[in-house]
Amino acid sequence: MKKEEIFSEEDISFLTQLINTLQEVELKLEEDYETKNYERLNNSKKFILRIQKKISEIIK
Repeated sequence: MKKEEIFSEEDISFLTQLINTLQEVELKLEEDYETKNYERLNNSKKFILRIQKKISEIIK
């Protein structure tokens, strides 16, 4: 997708889903940090990085 192109409805919908998922993960991150659940904290971090990569792929 070229930068001057407008995002498709499918892209926008997918990005919206990713954003909502990130918001949910943010809450889990806070909870895991407070409870010192480092394994889940690390898993959430990896998940966020995968979402970030997907978002980058879409907006390129």
